[in-house]
Amino acid sequence: MDTGETDNNDTILYLHSISPAGRLLPSASRWNSIEMDFNLFPQSRNNLGYDSLPSRFSKSVDFKLTVTNKKNFKCFIYASLAVVSLIVVLCLLLHFLPNKQRHHGATKDLTLALKQALVFFDAQKSGVLPKDNTVKFRGDSGLDDGNKSLVGGFYDSGNNIKFSFPTAYTITLLSWSVIEYHPKYEEVGELDHIKSIIKWGSDYLLKLFIRPNESSPGSATLFSQVH
Repeated sequence: MDTGETDNNDTILYLHSISPAGRLLPSASRWNSIEMDFNLFPQSRNNLGYDSLPSRFSKSVDFKLTVTNKKNFKCFIYASLAVVSLIVVLCLLLHFLPNKQRHHGATKDLTLALKQALVFFDAQKSGVLPKDNTVKFRGDSGLDDGNKSLVGGFYDSGNNIKFSFPTAYTITLLSWSVIEYHPKYEEVGELDHIKSIIKWGSDYLLKLFIRPNESSPGSATLFSQVH
């Protein structure tokens, strides 16, 4: 049983009872008993006729919640607070910790990838290198291949062997890519570059096939590799 006073110094009595047990429960405050009715505490206002009491709030909501086990309810509250706190901490960590991918500026620039791929062919060139070769640390090499008749081409995988069929396959694919994506190569400024690579490999492939001549009629020679 609680008592309160209004502005007119009238005393108001708040009474709570559990109907099955007939026990009286005092209200901790007017907040629990009048304004917010979550049905956490058994109410008996209708029996006492306090429905006409004015509320300080514009709306009252009755959620019809009943706590059957106070211990489980407390555990639920603590677990909910722990989960919310964990989510907040994770969000803060994700926001403030340095993002390696963002820090290093991950790029989607396919032009850079294409240029680096073409530089590989410049690094594998054999023979007398052109003055505009993009790999400056390389020098001329393989100048005596085939008694100077098989100079040029590309080394295979960084070693000193020049394989004919892998070179033919590579030059074929590069040529087909130019046929398919000619405007794209031109757009990124690599059209002349890839054409020079294709010409370098094609000139070498032409040296590998020796047609029959008067000294050896009916026979031809094809070099499969040079090292």
